[in-house]
Amino acid sequence: MHKTLSISNLIDVPHFLEPAAKGMWLEWWEEEGHPIEDVYVELRTSLSEETIPTTMIAHDQTEFLGMVMLVRSDMSKRPQYAPWLASLWVAPEHQGKGIGSRLTKELETLALSDGTPHLYLFAKLSLRGFYEGLGWLCIEDDVSGVDIFRKQLS
Repeated sequence: MHKTLSISNLIDVPHFLEPAAKGMWLEWWEEEGHPIEDVYVELRTSLSEETIPTTMIAHDQTEFLGMVMLVRSDMSKRPQYAPWLASLWVAPEHQGKGIGSRLTKELETLALSDGTPHLYLFAKLSLRGFYEGLGWLCIEDDVSGVDIFRKQLS
């Protein structure tokens, strides 16, 4: 675990919007041809008092370490699943330090405190062990290269 790790809502640390957008864009959006401006639009939707959407930021005083989002839907082909844990990302130089696990647990706690009974997520097939280790249940195997998970919170 990272010694001085803090988890904050993006609304409380808006100066991390830029590194969060860059990380998210490089990981998922750039390859699909989306401009980085689209990521900024997506992240700005979580700069409100509403629980969904919310972006949680992992940081060490002034250094951005990672992020995760709570969103209504993260897969248009599965409208029956809601809400979702989405965009879990940890800066490569900080991976393997428990930051992803901590972000996931913090988001689960936030969702539960808002009355959300369960969450969904999708992840690369290689991440199945990580999520199962955090108590997530794979409910659909290899859907176009990703597994879909569900976690009961209450």
